[in-house]
Amino acid sequence: MLPERLRTYQSSMLLAAVLIVAGGCRPRDGDRSSGQAQANRTEEPSGTPVPARSAAQAESASLDQQMPRFAKNSPFAGDYELAAEPEAKHLWARSFLWEKAPEFVVEKWLTPEPAMQGKYILIEYWATWCGPCRRSIGLLNEIHHRCKDRLIVVGISDESEEAVRALKDPRIEYSVAIDTQARMKTTLGVVGIPHVIILDPQGCVVWEGFPLLKGHELTLETVGRILAAHPRSLPAPEP
Repeated sequence: MLPERLRTYQSSMLLAAVLIVAGGCRPRDGDRSSGQAQANRTEEPSGTPVPARSAAQAESASLDQQMPRFAKNSPFAGDYELAAEPEAKHLWARSFLWEKAPEFVVEKWLTPEPAMQGKYILIEYWATWCGPCRRSIGLLNEIHHRCKDRLIVVGISDESEEAVRALKDPRIEYSVAIDTQARMKTTLGVVGIPHVIILDPQGCVVWEGFPLLKGHELTLETVGRILAAHPRSLPAPEP
């Protein structure tokens, strides 16, 4: 007869063998998690593990590769560039665009006073010592000759009469006036010249700015488009 301790040992070994044959050893929770993590990892060439994509992510990526970027017959199907935001127009004055202009006032006309009633008026604030002002004279001469039936061009300086009359070259062929007090110029807040405003027959500002500003130049074509438009419906100016 076997001792009690030996019988107990044999029974334990028999039970262990039965468990192994029936189902094997279960991994510990920690071991199972570690095994799954290793199975779900991929290796970069450097050997650094990276998270593997889920099945849904892989399917989405596959669809992205299969689907065209644009619909059939889209005007953007070829190479294209996104439209650039237009650069803001810089003003060296207060903006009165689409507003009634301040009161038009001059101190003295150095040329015959033009008949402005019912016409567009282009006013340039300038000075004889100003290089860009002198360069714009040729453009204003052309606008004057091409559009004089519908538009009056006026150059206003806050210099003395003698200084303005002394300028012989380039020759000014449009109307010229002075206002040594710079009243309208001050109301407009002009801090840089030349500065141009164009008024419609109702006295509303329909164009403003530095006439030579790159990308926003005042041109004969620009003036033509303004004249082709119908005057805004504004109350008639007071007499």
